[in-house]
Amino acid sequence: MTNQFDSIYHELLEIENARLFLKRALEVRYRKKGKVNLADFSRRAGFSSRSFLSEYLAGKKGLSRDSVNQLKITLKLPKPYSDIFSLLVRKDQPELFTNKMSHEEIRQQVSYIKLALQRQMDARSQVKDPHRLLSKPTLFRVFAALGTEEEGASLTEISQRARMTPESLSDPLNFLMQEGAVVSQNGRFYVRSSQMDFLNLSDAGKLADLTKTLCTQIRSDASEIASENKNNIFYTAFSTQSHFLPEIKEKLREAIFNVLDQYQDDRGDCVHEVFLCGKS
Repeated sequence: MTNQFDSIYHELLEIENARLFLKRALEVRYRKKGKVNLADFSRRAGFSSRSFLSEYLAGKKGLSRDSVNQLKITLKLPKPYSDIFSLLVRKDQPELFTNKMSHEEIRQQVSYIKLALQRQMDARSQVKDPHRLLSKPTLFRVFAALGTEEEGASLTEISQRARMTPESLSDPLNFLMQEGAVVSQNGRFYVRSSQMDFLNLSDAGKLADLTKTLCTQIRSDASEIASENKNNIFYTAFSTQSHFLPEIKEKLREAIFNVLDQYQDDRGDCVHEVFLCGKS
């Protein structure tokens, strides 16, 4: 489940030009600082020329494939918006891409992404109280096992993917249906949106409850987690400057979401849980 609903990105959907899109995305990136800093962004993106970005925005230079990737990584946009930027660049500079697309194909692809985002926002608005879901990790596991929006999943399929007995699924499924996140039809269960984001919440009490529950589960399953090669345990302690901590948190989250975006498959045959906790 990834964050695709932040309203600060919404006006990017109205832009149909790569340069204007980048200009506005930079404003979003630096919104908390009040002013876009092209020199700072160029340094973070690894551009050797500090004037490259301003020259591109002014229409004096084009992008390379490497610079497109560098921009996408450094902008830290949610994946659908990052994909739209790539498509807009493809429209302006088709020579950068080996698999050619017509302007109409690009327009259709952008429209599809916009429609999917709108469906996600509509679905999220129907959830009665998403904060109630945050402290219940079992709900995340069941939600992840529900398949695609179109195909849904049977009780047997959910049980196999989530590695939970059919009897134990009754309460979480009823809870998700009561909250409006899931609907049931003809013996199958359907998510309103496969990208429903319950992680984009900041209720400290609910997050604390979630942490306690997960740590209790980890404690009881510690031997199994450590002995299974497909599982992963990582721990380290390191010295750093305290003013870097917000940036470290952001980069770790970004790295994890990039991996999840790459491998998430709603038709997958299992559910894999990832829990990250950093503290000073």
